[in-house]
Amino acid sequence: MTDEDIWYFKYTGYYRVPETLPEYLVNRLNEVTCKQVDEMIEPIVWEEKGDRRPEMVRRLSKIIERDPVYLEAASYPAILDSIEGYLGPNIELLTNKHNHIMVRPAGSYPVPWHSGEQPWEPTLITALIYLEESTIENGCVRIVPGSHARPFNTAKRPGGEWKDANEYRRALPVPMPKGGVLLFNDCCYHGSGINSTDQSRRSMTIGYRAHDSHDTLKDDPEKIIVRGERIYTGHTYPWPSE
Repeated sequence: MTDEDIWYFKYTGYYRVPETLPEYLVNRLNEVTCKQVDEMIEPIVWEEKGDRRPEMVRRLSKIIERDPVYLEAASYPAILDSIEGYLGPNIELLTNKHNHIMVRPAGSYPVPWHSGEQPWEPTLITALIYLEESTIENGCVRIVPGSHARPFNTAKRPGGEWKDANEYRRALPVPMPKGGVLLFNDCCYHGSGINSTDQSRRSMTIGYRAHDSHDTLKDDPEKIIVRGERIYTGHTYPWPSE
């Protein structure tokens, strides 16, 4: 990333990674995901709680634990290079935040407007890795640029109808190609519309944060270090000589 790229990422709150994932890796992700959906391997979130069929799978949860290919994709160098521009060299992947596949079958309901984090909380970068093309017709994500820097208190889930909300008129739709990667500050308001096509719209959702300079917990089972190291950098000791 150039300094200008980093500035835009931090200012707007989102960034489209120029490089797509290689076709072989996207194909493997889809093969594994198809198997997980067909066999209805839990944990699953359903479109309709009373209709448990493969075509009604909305989300596959805890994907990192399901197959190594998901961690391989989440650790792809072009993704981490871009995240490093924002978070710095020591990057952790969270397993207790996101860590899922949005299958979004035909006719899938919207993802309501929400902010994953509050402005005062540690920065979390969300990565959406697209296993299929994402378009306005099949409910691509919409982001409210700059909303991660809001200086006022608002609910993380403002509620209301999808198109009637203030977030809708302020948001930018972000269509993405198959294999594309969208990064955004999870504090930005975002959501996605109805999938009005007859096909699914799969994307992989992963969360990253910086290993904090004052974080002394070096063996956290909820986090996987995917770049750099877990080191204490708050205050060096012994003190450097003057």
